[in-house]
Amino acid sequence: MSAPGDRVQQRCSPVARANPARLVAGVSLVELMVALAVGAVVVLGLTELLTRANASYAREEAFARLQENGRVASTLLAKAMRPTRSTDCKNLAMHEAQGTLTVKACDLLADGCALGEDDYLSIHGALGYDQGADLTKAARFTNLPAAVAANVADRYVGGDVFVAWGIDPRGAAVTNGLGDDGTAPIALASAIDLHAGDLALISNCLYAHVFAVSEPEAGPTTTLSHDGAMNAVTHLRVDATYAGAAPYNREPDAPRTMVYPLLYRIFYVCCVHDGTVQAGAGRDNCRPSASGEGMPEGYRPALCVYDRGRGDGSSQVLVPNVADLRLTYSGDENADGVLDYHGSSAISVAAQGQWASVRSVAVELLLTTEDAHSAREPSAPTQSDWPPNENPKDRLGAGYPPDTRLYQRFRFDVALRAATPWALWE
Repeated sequence: MSAPGDRVQQRCSPVARANPARLVAGVSLVELMVALAVGAVVVLGLTELLTRANASYAREEAFARLQENGRVASTLLAKAMRPTRSTDCKNLAMHEAQGTLTVKACDLLADGCALGEDDYLSIHGALGYDQGADLTKAARFTNLPAAVAANVADRYVGGDVFVAWGIDPRGAAVTNGLGDDGTAPIALASAIDLHAGDLALISNCLYAHVFAVSEPEAGPTTTLSHDGAMNAVTHLRVDATYAGAAPYNREPDAPRTMVYPLLYRIFYVCCVHDGTVQAGAGRDNCRPSASGEGMPEGYRPALCVYDRGRGDGSSQVLVPNVADLRLTYSGDENADGVLDYHGSSAISVAAQGQWASVRSVAVELLLTTEDAHSAREPSAPTQSDWPPNENPKDRLGAGYPPDTRLYQRFRFDVALRAATPWALWE
């Protein structure tokens, strides 16, 4: 029998006031395992969701960069192609028909000046070269100076090649004649960015002449010295040709004679590693492998440009991750305003002697992402329904094995010259 004090203590104790069943109840092992399993499923689900979100973001980011590179490459190529063979007031066809264009910059001539040729800048010169001609050999680049052909051939990876040259429209007016012997420095009304070794074109709208700048060593400048080759150009030596307005300019007070920088560029697919254009055996790391193996880490194809620029010129990276380039030409041989051929390759145009009649070029670019695993399933970039090439070996991306990179094709057309040789302002 308990004492009265004990009963009071029991009634006042918190334990006594609590539910005895709740005091002894707990989490069983089964309940714990179920809770852990549910938690694991939730965590795994969240992890999978996060992984998929990251992969989707990476694909979208890679595709956005691919599209950006494609737009940049298309814009730069179109901009460079449009003024091809532009020589100021007349185009090259009219200059050639009238014999009013002379070329004395020897490093632009396939045989230098040894043969006295002056027709390298000609409507018959090749605008491009076809990838089917094994362009790793400099001899395939006919009509190009030997040093230029060697530079491009040693860095070429694949695809077609395009040659673009023409004036930079940011020229300057000439204020004096060239003297009796044609060697006087050229005085300009405004500064122009030309340095020693650069190529330039001087035109009075009737005649045009290409020359190499000998001074100054650094520009911009308002006085140009040249290599003395203007001695042969009598029609540009007469002081009267520098007086007054040119008869073919739109504005009556426009200057009669102008000097323009001459742009000379060759576009092709190259190989890049650590930002450096690869030459020789190094460029083979960017070529499609017959075994299906991918490119070594860090090697990626790119759109390169050989820019004559100063000195002997150099090849530079223009846009990264350009895997292939195809060019097809359309032209009007009889000048009746109707295209006589369409979608012809450079090999076909050259074989038919049609370079003089080419009016436009269709450009196909194959862009790719930087890294693999951008796509869920491996696939080959070439599709059988991609025009305009019917030959499977000549299709854009031909030879590239299936991989998990993303690929996209860009296509655009560029008018290279007017349908008529020349038009007078009204």
